[in-house]
Amino acid sequence: MDWMDWKLFLLLLFVLLSVVVVFVIPILIQISRMVASLADLIKTADESTKMLVGEVTKTIETTNKIVGTVHEMVEGLKDLSSAFKELAVGAKRFASTLKDSGVYLTSLFSQMTGFVSVIKATLNLLVKGLKKKGD
Repeated sequence: MDWMDWKLFLLLLFVLLSVVVVFVIPILIQISRMVASLADLIKTADESTKMLVGEVTKTIETTNKIVGTVHEMVEGLKDLSSAFKELAVGAKRFASTLKDSGVYLTSLFSQMTGFVSVIKATLNLLVKGLKKKGD
């Protein structure tokens, strides 16, 4: 290769490098812009995620409070149910006692009626006996 061939080779290499640089620089600029856009997108996504996590945390706290309130209400209903159950048992016992008392009072009144009848008959006999003596 002589000197002219080298000059031609270097010229072609220079032209080729110039063309590559002309096309590569805009591509590199575009890649740089794309990376910057991705960085902004990631930053925005990070901020949105932080806000979302905050809102989810608040929602979970509120849900936990509601669950706690419902749990307290259920416990209260259990206590109320237990109280009603005890009240029902007491009412049954009271009804049984009233029934037994009714039977007892009926028997007592029956005995008193019989006792009053005996006293009345005895008094009638005494009065008849006194009337006979008085005659």
